[in-house]
Amino acid sequence: MFKPQFEKSIDYILAIVGFILGILIISLYTMSPTIHLVTIGMALTLGCALYIILKKRLLITNNVQKSSINEKRILDIAYLLFFSLSLIIWNTSVDRPFSYFLIFSLCAGALALSIYLSDNKLDYYIQYGKIILLSFNIKYSIYMLAGYIPGVDTYWHSKMNELLALSGNIASLQEKEFYFPIMHIQTAVMEIVSAAPIKDASNFAIIVPFVIASTFVYLVGRELFGEKIGLFAMLLVNFSDFHIYWGSAPQTTSYGIILYYLLMYVLYKIFSENFNPKWITMSIFLMITLIITHAVSSFIFVVTMFALAMGSLIYNYWYEKDRKILYNGLFLISVVALLQHWFIALYSKGGKPFFDKIVSSLHYYVTGVADFLDRPEVIADIATTLPPFIERFADTLGLSLYLFFAIMGSLLALSYKYRNQINFNYILVMIILFGITFAFPLFGIRNIIPSRWFAFEYFIVSIFAAFAIIQLSHVTNKIILKKVFIVTIFCMMAFFMSASTFSGSNVDSPIWLEDSTISTTYNTAEIQAAETMALFSDNFFSDSRYGSSVLGVYLSDSGSKRNLTTSFNNKEQIHKRKKHIFLWRNYMLNRPIRTHVRIEGYDQIVAKNEVLGHNTLESLYNSQKIYTNNEIIGYYVR
Repeated sequence: MFKPQFEKSIDYILAIVGFILGILIISLYTMSPTIHLVTIGMALTLGCALYIILKKRLLITNNVQKSSINEKRILDIAYLLFFSLSLIIWNTSVDRPFSYFLIFSLCAGALALSIYLSDNKLDYYIQYGKIILLSFNIKYSIYMLAGYIPGVDTYWHSKMNELLALSGNIASLQEKEFYFPIMHIQTAVMEIVSAAPIKDASNFAIIVPFVIASTFVYLVGRELFGEKIGLFAMLLVNFSDFHIYWGSAPQTTSYGIILYYLLMYVLYKIFSENFNPKWITMSIFLMITLIITHAVSSFIFVVTMFALAMGSLIYNYWYEKDRKILYNGLFLISVVALLQHWFIALYSKGGKPFFDKIVSSLHYYVTGVADFLDRPEVIADIATTLPPFIERFADTLGLSLYLFFAIMGSLLALSYKYRNQINFNYILVMIILFGITFAFPLFGIRNIIPSRWFAFEYFIVSIFAAFAIIQLSHVTNKIILKKVFIVTIFCMMAFFMSASTFSGSNVDSPIWLEDSTISTTYNTAEIQAAETMALFSDNFFSDSRYGSSVLGVYLSDSGSKRNLTTSFNNKEQIHKRKKHIFLWRNYMLNRPIRTHVRIEGYDQIVAKNEVLGHNTLESLYNSQKIYTNNEIIGYYVR
C-alpha cells in the first residue's frame, strides 16, 4: 500500500524534504557567513515551496499564441540592435562598463522571447545561430581585450603549447600534463597549420569548438522536452558564469568540457536507440580520449556514469522491473580506464603516480583538516572583513536562479505525467554532482577543485531549468504576461551570470565586489611593459598573480609554472627587495592583489585580497623611477 503511494507522490515527498533541507541550510549561515549557504538554501526552499503551491497548474500545458511575422521581425531587429551596441561598447572601452552587461542582458531577453514565439524549423535554425553569436560576444569581450590569454593556469598551458609547436615533442609538456596531452597537441597543431600566434591558435582550437559543443545541450533538451526547451537550455548554458569563464580562458578544462558535452549526447543516443553498437563504440573512444585529456573532467564523467547506472538500478526497482539496467558496462569500462591511466601518470616529474597523489591528498584533508563548516569565514578576523552581504548575494544570485528553476524542473519531471527513466537518471546525476560540489567545501576540503564542476553540471541543470521556465509560463493564459515573464527571467539570469565574479567570468570589470575581486585579465600595456623590462633586467617583481603569470611564465623560455622571485606575498616585502625593480601597476590603486596570511585559530594559510592604494605608491617615491607606460611604473628599490 505504501509503495504505490510513494511512487505516485515522490515529487511531493521530495519537495517537502527539499523545503525543510533548504531552511536548515540557510540556518547554517548563522554559524558560518558563507553566502552560498543562503543562495543555495533559498533556491531549494523557494523552488520546493513554489512547486507544492503550483503543481496542478504547472502540469497544464497550453500552446503559445502564434505571433505575427512583424512581431518576429521586430524582435530580430531588437536583437541585432542590442548585439551591435554591445560590440561597439566593448570595442571602444578600456574595460567592460555596466552598460555592456545591461545591453548584453537585454539582447539575451530579446532572443529568449524570439525562441518562445518560434513555431517552425526556419525560426529554430535562426535562433540557434543567434545563440552561437551571443555566446561568442560575451566570451570575446574578455578574450579579445586581454593582452595575452585571460586566466591563471592559461599562461602555463599556452607556454607549453608554444614549446610543443616549436619542438614537436610532448616531452616539452611539464609535470602531469605530459600524461594529458590531447588539448596541447590540438592547439600546437593549429598553431603550426594556421601559422598564427598562440592566442589565435587557442581561439580556433578550443574556444570555437567549445561554443559549438553547447549544441549537444540543445540536442538532448530537444529530444527530452521539445525544440523550445532545447534552445532555452542552450541559451542558459552559453551565458552561464563558468561557461563564460572556461570559454574565455582556454585550457585543458575547456577541452574536457567539450568532450563531456559530446559524451552526454552520445550516452543519450545509447539510451534512445536501445544500445546501438555505433554509439557504444563512439562512447568508449570518447571516454578514453577524455581520460587522457584532463583528470578532473574524466573524474566528473566517471561520477556521472556512476549516477546514471545507479539511477537506472533504482528506477527499475521502483517502476519497471523487467527493463534492462543501463550503463553498467560502460561505467565499469570508465572506472578501469581511469584507474589504469592514473596508476601510470605521474603527478609531477619523478613524483608519485596521479592516483597516489590524489588519495594521499584526500586522506590528509579527511583525517587532518576536514571538519564541519571548517571554512575561513568562521574565523572572526575574517568574518568582520567580508564584503557587504548585498554584494555577495548579488554575486551568487545567478547561480541561485539556475538552481531554483532546475529544482522546480526536476520535481516536475518526477511527477506522474513526465516521469521516465532518463529524466530520473539525469536528476540523480544532478543530486550526486552537486552533493559532491557543495559537501566537500562545507567540510573545508577543496582537493576535488569544486569550482571546476559547475560547467559540467550546467549541461543537465540548464535543461531542467528551461523546462521549468516554459511550464511556469503556462500558469497564466494572458500572452502579454507570458512574454513579460520570459523576458524578465532571461534578462535577470543573463545579467547576474555574466556579471558574476565568483566564477572568474567577470574579474576584469566587476560591478560589485570591486575591492575583493582580483583581475587576471592583463591588458596590452601590462604585457608590453613586462616584455620591455625583460630586455634590460632579470631582477624585477610585482604582485603574486601578475608576477607568476606574466613575469614568471610568459617571459620564461622554459614555461616554468612558478617563479617565486617575480612576486611577493605581502607588501612589506617590497622595500626589502633591494636592487630589484618593482613594477607598480596602476590597477593597484583601487583594485586588490593577492597576499597570504596565517590566522590564529585556522589551520590553513588564507589568501587575502588587499588594495595597496595611494599610501603604498607614495612610499615608492623614494625609489628611482626608471620606466612608465601609463599602466606600469618601474621603480628601482634602493
